[in-house]
Formats: sequence, C-alpha cells, structure tokens
Amino acid sequence: MKRIVWFLGIVILISSCKQKAPDGIINRETMEEILYDIHVVDGYISTIYVTDSARKVGAAYYNGIYKKFDTDSVQYAKSLSYYSQNPKIMQEMYTALGKKIERQKVSLAKADSLMNKKRFKTDSLKIMKTFKADSLSLLKKMKADSSLKVKVEAQIKKKRAKADSLIATKRFAGELTVVTPTAVQ
Repeated sequence: MKRIVWFLGIVILISSCKQKAPDGIINRETMEEILYDIHVVDGYISTIYVTDSARKVGAAYYNGIYKKFDTDSVQYAKSLSYYSQNPKIMQEMYTALGKKIERQKVSLAKADSLMNKKRFKTDSLKIMKTFKADSLSLLKKMKADSSLKVKVEAQIKKKRAKADSLIATKRFAGELTVVTPTAVQ
C-alpha cells in the first residue's frame, strides 16, 4: 500500500512540474512558427524607409500571418506575454528559431551560388561567342599571303587574352559571392 501511495505521489509531482499553457494561449510549436514569420516580416519592413508605407505593408503581412495560423492579434499578444513571463521556454523557442534561420541562410547562400554559376556560364558563353566572331571577322579580312597576317594574329591574341581575363574576373567574382552569404534579417 505504501508503495502505491509513493508511486502516485511521484507521478503527481512529475505531472505537476510540467507547465501547461493556460486556455487561450497558442501552443509552443505554433508560436515558434508565428514568431519566425513575424521576424521575417519585421526584417523586410525594416528595409522600407517610408514609415507610413511600412505600417501599411506590415499590417497586411501580420494579418496574413494571423490568418495562416488561425489566430488573431489579441491571442498572439496574450501568448507572447505568457511566454515572456517564462524565460526558459522563450529561450528554448528562440534557440530553435536561431537554428531555423541559420538553415535558411545556408539554403539562400546555396541558391545564390547556383544563380551565380548559371550567370557565369551565360556570361562566359557570350564572351567566347564575341571573341570567336571578332577573330573570324579578322581572319576573313586577312588574305593568305597578306602582310597583315602578323598584325591580325597579334590582334586575335590580344582579344583572346581579354576574353580570358573577363572570364577569370567573372569566375573570381562568382567565388566571392559564394563565400559571403546574404544577410537575413
């Protein structure tokens, strides 16, 4: 009998230690999602310099977020107040948000590098087509026994060096953008 009483006492203690959110409070996982979306919107709004426009745009985005999560501003404010009064839970939520933002940064950097590689290929193809067109036009102008042959070959060599230099510059610039990821606010 004593064992059962001790066991029930321990179970009650353990279950009472877990804080359960009161009624009307958004659950933790949903609150993390809402906070993530709100912080992304806040970052975007901070780039708008006209304050009236920022307020209008922000209000529309916030209403969209509330609609997405089937809540309203009052319930969000009440939930935020509740979680703010529990700093341990809030810290855990923001740690999870930080990890999510880091993953987002990495995926954006990867997308940027893929776009830069594609742009580099396109630009280098344009440079090579221009070089070939220029050198072919010079070769057509040159006759087989022409005294201009040496001059034309020197011009072709200069154009090839310029094309190679442009390609190398674009490649170097593409590598720089891969190393420095874009900032997410």
